Amino acid sequence: MMRTRQLLTATVVFGLALSACGSDKKAVTPADGGKTTTTRSGSSAKLSGKVTLAVNPWDGSAANAAVAKAVLEANGVKVTIKEIDENAVWAGLDDGSIGANLEVWPSGHAKDIATYVTEKKTVLNGGLIGPTGHIGWYIPKFVADAHPEFASWEGLKTPAAAAYFKTAETGGQGQFLLGDPSYVSFDKAIIKNLNLPFKVVTGGSEASLITSIGAAFKDKTALLFYFYEPQWAQSKYELVSVKLPAVTSECDAARLAGDKDAKYNCDYPLDKLMKAISAKLEASNPGVAKFLRNMTWTATDQNAVTTYKNQDGMTMDAAAKKWVAANEAKWKAWLG
Repeated sequence: MMRTRQLLTATVVFGLALSACGSDKKAVTPADGGKTTTTRSGSSAKLSGKVTLAVNPWDGSAANAAVAKAVLEANGVKVTIKEIDENAVWAGLDDGSIGANLEVWPSGHAKDIATYVTEKKTVLNGGLIGPTGHIGWYIPKFVADAHPEFASWEGLKTPAAAAYFKTAETGGQGQFLLGDPSYVSFDKAIIKNLNLPFKVVTGGSEASLITSIGAAFKDKTALLFYFYEPQWAQSKYELVSVKLPAVTSECDAARLAGDKDAKYNCDYPLDKLMKAISAKLEASNPGVAKFLRNMTWTATDQNAVTTYKNQDGMTMDAAAKKWVAANEAKWKAWLG
């Protein structure tokens, strides 16, 4: 009887070991109301603990964070969203109070990257989030149709252009409309160094800027403005990009040296949008840090979420969950 019990015990232990090696592991699905889906053991990062994600004042940044939050929270991580501008976020990444910023436009933050990533090593390059960004100058298509010369900086260098785009606020100069005042902007330098008869006017938030664009289309009024891609409103309004001088090595050197106001007279460079992760998050919660490094999607994905919010009237969290429900294969790859 004793030998029989020993044999039975050994068999059960061995069977459990095999089961553990080949068993399936449950991973929570963010969009299924708390149900679970099965993935092979070892196929996903171990997620737990908490993380604070930065949201800069544009919807693309908020969409990145909301989608990450939807997946992480469904898999047991407490996520806090911190609204903060793109300049102030670096101090938070440095001291660990912010775990990650999921959309950094590196052309405007060369000095921050040099300081915190290269020199101090308190912030890690988290890889690319996916979309390629570009900031530029834009006019409505109806303006370009009526005045094709205004689709290039040379055509804007005339008294006629100043008169066409002027407002009560700008006097004899044309208006150039900027968005949020915290945005990294080269526009004053471009206007000064190209001798253009324009004055920069700060319109406020991203939402205020888009409201001004909508009003221009509704009333068929002239507008020259700062805008960018990826951006959901690019598909709503017919916009024409104004041709600025090509980026030169001199402009790159001025940007990297931080003296763009004195030297910069080029277009904005293309930006491979990157993620910045606090080294303290990497040390304290490597599973979450790995998930954020793995996270990557397209401009189409991001614009889908921001369109759900702005066109369909959803909250950003609801818009993120709608995207998650329709794109299971994409976010599951981020788990490991």
